[in-house]
Amino acid sequence: MTTKLIAAALAGLAGTLIADQAQPEDDKASSTNEVATLEPITVYASRIDDEKDAMPASVAVFTAEDIEASGARDLPELLKKKAGIDVHALNGNPILTTLAARGFGDNAFGRIKVVIDGEELNNVDMSAPNLTRIPLGSASRVEVIHGPSPVLYGDGAIAGIVNITTKSDDYERKTKITGKAGSQNTFGANFQTKGGIEEEGIQYGASYDYLSSDGYRERSAYRTHTANARLRKNFDNGSSVGVSANYQNAFYELPGSLTRDQWKNGRKVSYERDDWSRIWSYGFGIDSKLKIAEDQWLHIDAGFSHQYRHAKYESSLSDLEYDAYCWHLSPRYINEMSLFDHENKFTAGFDFRYDRYCEDHVSFGYPTKRHFDRARYALFLHDEFYLTEELSVIAGARVERIDNTWSRYEGLAENDDTDWMADCELGLVYRPTDGLRTYVKGSRFHRSAFCDELSYTRDGKFLKPETGTEIDIGAEWEFLKEFKFDVNGYGSIMEDEIFYNPSIKPWGYNANSPAKTRRIGLDTVLTWKRDKVAEASIRYGAVHADFGSGAYHGKDVPYVPNHRVRAEVGFWIIDDLEIKGGYSYTSSQYLSGDYANEYEKLNAYSLFDIGAVYKPSWAKGWTATFVVDNLFDKNYCDYAGVEYYYPGNGRSFLFTLSYEF
Repeated sequence: MTTKLIAAALAGLAGTLIADQAQPEDDKASSTNEVATLEPITVYASRIDDEKDAMPASVAVFTAEDIEASGARDLPELLKKKAGIDVHALNGNPILTTLAARGFGDNAFGRIKVVIDGEELNNVDMSAPNLTRIPLGSASRVEVIHGPSPVLYGDGAIAGIVNITTKSDDYERKTKITGKAGSQNTFGANFQTKGGIEEEGIQYGASYDYLSSDGYRERSAYRTHTANARLRKNFDNGSSVGVSANYQNAFYELPGSLTRDQWKNGRKVSYERDDWSRIWSYGFGIDSKLKIAEDQWLHIDAGFSHQYRHAKYESSLSDLEYDAYCWHLSPRYINEMSLFDHENKFTAGFDFRYDRYCEDHVSFGYPTKRHFDRARYALFLHDEFYLTEELSVIAGARVERIDNTWSRYEGLAENDDTDWMADCELGLVYRPTDGLRTYVKGSRFHRSAFCDELSYTRDGKFLKPETGTEIDIGAEWEFLKEFKFDVNGYGSIMEDEIFYNPSIKPWGYNANSPAKTRRIGLDTVLTWKRDKVAEASIRYGAVHADFGSGAYHGKDVPYVPNHRVRAEVGFWIIDDLEIKGGYSYTSSQYLSGDYANEYEKLNAYSLFDIGAVYKPSWAKGWTATFVVDNLFDKNYCDYAGVEYYYPGNGRSFLFTLSYEF
């Protein structure tokens, strides 16, 4: 049924693209300038400063103004409500948020790459990228690329890219102070400042963020202290050099999972009374853009980060300590000179990343010390060639070597392994008229196993990297000045996909899938906005993911809902006050680990939220927002396996007040 629905929708897309949507020149200019939320030409959405209209992918770009107007309380909420990313916040804790998309559910972690100012936040282990590292108010731009981007982003760039930028393009001096208060004894404060000296080409920025909450369940409290700083020198020829630093101290309790009966009858209860975790992290980075010659540039990103985690699980007498160190270096040469009298953009780059992961823990009374080292080396070439102003070809290739080494680990049959992988992309972008972009792209991608996937296999041997191919076809259409329609259809086939399979006795193990996995899906969104009057949007996603052969042939991949809907409306009561409302629907799905599809499904659920954004014209610089999530206190569960359930948050509210000067 899902496949028929997707096929019908793609047929409708083809019919839409055939129709002539040409407008008078004046109307075209108005349409480009007045459509809300996204600027279609001037924004960039990749690590080589690609214009969004040049990319063969579904792309959403949120500026600082868009982020503030959204009313989102943090980055996970922005991605969930505005960008079509599935967000699972374990125990309602934003530090433990995992992202999922494109039919990855049971093993979604690590398939979306998160990047902040050129630094990858994805860890070498299975832990989720820490999305609280950059407070949402500190972001000048958030870019979301749906689908694989293996050439520019490499290992693990399968389901999408989330690219956060904190640097600004102006020297205007601004300081913003924000306070938060809400349900569950939630309190927060944020201070950020930016500015510069234009005559000297100096820009600076700094922020500090504090957040504390008791959490929705018993024993689910968390608190974070986060600080970031950056300094940049711009030169007259367009070159620039920037440095940045970050620090975070976070603590959170771990209430544990529940059985199905416990979830149904006491969703706030915790039976793990003393489990907790703490994180300290810091890092430094440098990014530079150097002009070599006219239309030729050299970009260099480099950095170091260290994360220390300490967790205690009284139920298993476990005391776990982890140190994760990471070094990265990424030079890229970009040449924008014309080729055969045609516009062309050529990029050649090298990526190096070294991770060292150190464990020192006691589990069930047995001490363990072990180290994991991973070195990634990659060379890539990427080219954009404009056959005409309307039609461009994008092609690229990447060769990546990944060296894995375990030390002091007795459970492995081998301690060293090297993966050689080759990725590629080929796409066409056609812009027949202003406001309309169509594209098709084919990708070949890979992902190597996380260190804790490698250390927990049945026979002690290293897992093969998972590989896959995907075809994307889509269009983005801005019409009638105030409307925007975006549609993307995709299909992928993956080999050796890595799953944790609890049915492999006695304990369950990580294993490569013995069969190919298949995904076919459709994502579409329609938005309308008339500033200071009203706005509305509806987003629909459908996906079918199953096993193509083997013991589970024809069975659905677990933990993947076939349908998702997100609808929002907003009305300006007065010019200064907008009232918002939202509705989210998630269809039923098989429990995590249920590869045979034999257990009762996790039920579908619907959630409602309301909010308001008030920017009084009589009090310049002040903004107040109020958000209520899960308005009707729905008892739902968005993270569950065959033997465990983590209840979703009940009704919660948050009031935010900020002043910018």
